[in-house]
Amino acid sequence: MDLINKYIKENKIQYFISVLFAILGVISNLFVYIILSKVIVSLIDGNQDYNYYMQKIFLIFSCLLVKEIFMSLSTAISHKIAYQIIRDIRKNLMEKLFKMPLGDILNESTGKLKDIIVNQVDNTETTLAHIIPEMTANLVGPLILFIYMLVLDYRLSLISLIPLFIGGIFMSGPMKRMKVKFPQAVKIGQDMNNSIVEYINGIEVIKTFNQGEKSYKKYSENVYKKANYYYNWMGENTRDYAISMSIAPVGILTIIPFGLYFCMKGSLDGGVFLTLIILSFGTIQNIMRVMTFEDDIGRISTIFGEIKNILNSRELYHKDDNSEIKNYNIELKNVDFSYEKDIQVINNLNINIKEGSSNALVGESGSGKSTIAKLIAGFWDVDNGSISIGNVDIKSMSLEKLSNIISYVSQDNFLFDMSIMENIRIGNRSASDKEIIEVCKKSACHDFIMNLSEGYETRVGEAGSLLSGGERQRISIARAMIKNAPIIILDEATSYIDPENEALIQDAISELVRGKTLIIIAHRLNTITNVDKIFVIKNGYLADQGSHDELLQSSEDYHNLWETALKGEKND
Repeated sequence: MDLINKYIKENKIQYFISVLFAILGVISNLFVYIILSKVIVSLIDGNQDYNYYMQKIFLIFSCLLVKEIFMSLSTAISHKIAYQIIRDIRKNLMEKLFKMPLGDILNESTGKLKDIIVNQVDNTETTLAHIIPEMTANLVGPLILFIYMLVLDYRLSLISLIPLFIGGIFMSGPMKRMKVKFPQAVKIGQDMNNSIVEYINGIEVIKTFNQGEKSYKKYSENVYKKANYYYNWMGENTRDYAISMSIAPVGILTIIPFGLYFCMKGSLDGGVFLTLIILSFGTIQNIMRVMTFEDDIGRISTIFGEIKNILNSRELYHKDDNSEIKNYNIELKNVDFSYEKDIQVINNLNINIKEGSSNALVGESGSGKSTIAKLIAGFWDVDNGSISIGNVDIKSMSLEKLSNIISYVSQDNFLFDMSIMENIRIGNRSASDKEIIEVCKKSACHDFIMNLSEGYETRVGEAGSLLSGGERQRISIARAMIKNAPIIILDEATSYIDPENEALIQDAISELVRGKTLIIIAHRLNTITNVDKIFVIKNGYLADQGSHDELLQSSEDYHNLWETALKGEKND
């Protein structure tokens, strides 16, 4: 609960005001019962003063009006705070994801992350907006009223709590089940979300291989599993809820017999007896409102536990010591890296890349090329060794600073569901429309964009789904160009480009990397024959390095890769 306390403390003044208004609202409502009891006692005593009763009615109306005003103010303040906290939680989660190693994020299912960030964070609204002010008020108010009842007659006041106590015993069953059942319900819900995401994302494969029945079955089974789980869980609780809600509010069943007995024995005044009967309704009614928050209280620890697990996840180790980067030479020194323990991916790697040079990482699939590029970009931290830019260890740079000096273009660059113009402007928020259009002309984007229904204002769809793979990559290259970073990493950046446009894209890339430090990862070796240096990666090691011509003469590994590439081109 330390996490929820953290957010509450950040807004403690507003919460104090909200709770104060809620308490005043509940107390105003309790005065209605006190005044009403006096009216009934006066009627029984034979008071015929009409003005007296009109004054009491006016007081009751005033108390109800004051109650509504205070409760409205309390609710307005608490809801404002709640949505501010929900905003802050989501913002903190997004900032945390940015700081986490990429692998840790990819290892979490999309459905689970979506469930936590969207559904579970939304579920905190009841706790943050209602439980804190309303539960506090509905405990404090009845406590004050009960103290007043004790002053009138402690015996009957304590006896009035017997049904509430018995009802509370039956309510303990659902509360115990909540601690066990809700975490499992969250897991089942996340499994359902995963199957939905998988079904939607894989719909093309499902249709292609006629897997609709099998895939839909997995989806429907998870949906029914969640529905059945809640049905059985609520079925277990129904009896306990019914008994508790039937017994707890009827304190009158114990007050009347015992009160009559005390009156007959002469130890209790009739007026006090009637007053206690009426006041007991006010006390129990507010306590029953507290009991309605039982479900929310039971699941809040699980919800904040899920949020806390993400916020407490390991982060990439980066600190900004303000070291001046005097050049953009890149050095990997004795680098080791593994995604999982005991499975080494990069082994004692040493690479030097000069500022302004063009470089390529080549090797068989799974050799570690893309991993090296992602390590340079700061997506993961190395296990051992160091990576430096301009003699400054990248761990001594903030992630923001590192991101600003590197443009990373992969074969699967993501586009957001907004206009083409805004997708490209992500690379440079201050870029004008004119600058973006100029960049698009250089990256062979302009013509196809202008042929779209709304030109540069055309929305690209979720993850750029309304565009072809080649179109998405060209826009990604334009985004990298507008960023104008001194280091460019191209990870299979032209893999989806058709042969007709590849020459245009290569010209665009030449424009993009002019005077910059370039790292290319490519399977098409004919695209990297003119780079300054080629690094041959084999099983995470640096096998060879040199120019294309040098490696053809000296490196058996590179020669084999080149021969394979030539055969592939002939087959095409």
